[in-house]
Amino acid sequence: MSSQPGYQIPGRAPVEPFPDSGYWNQQFTREPYFLEGDSYDDYDPAYRLGYGARHQHPGRDFSSLEADMQREWETSKGLSRLDWNRARQAALRAWQRSEPRGT
Repeated sequence: MSSQPGYQIPGRAPVEPFPDSGYWNQQFTREPYFLEGDSYDDYDPAYRLGYGARHQHPGRDFSSLEADMQREWETSKGLSRLDWNRARQAALRAWQRSEPRGT
């Protein structure tokens, strides 16, 4: 099942727009953690998690939030086939990419 912009699952809160989804949709197959057979839908929740954590907790570092992010991953990964060890790598890359520039 592909992530469709604007699609709403009845009874579920809408997914907030993810401004980096276009970038990651093009980039994920070039990342060192990508494995043949993975789809963007496997990585999308991890990218959202890393991006969201960076913006929700400015000034904190990834390692200080990792345990919380791992717990959140288990409840927010949806149909992703990634375990935390693999999702962590994608979340970290999204975290790094969303780092404020010029500060």
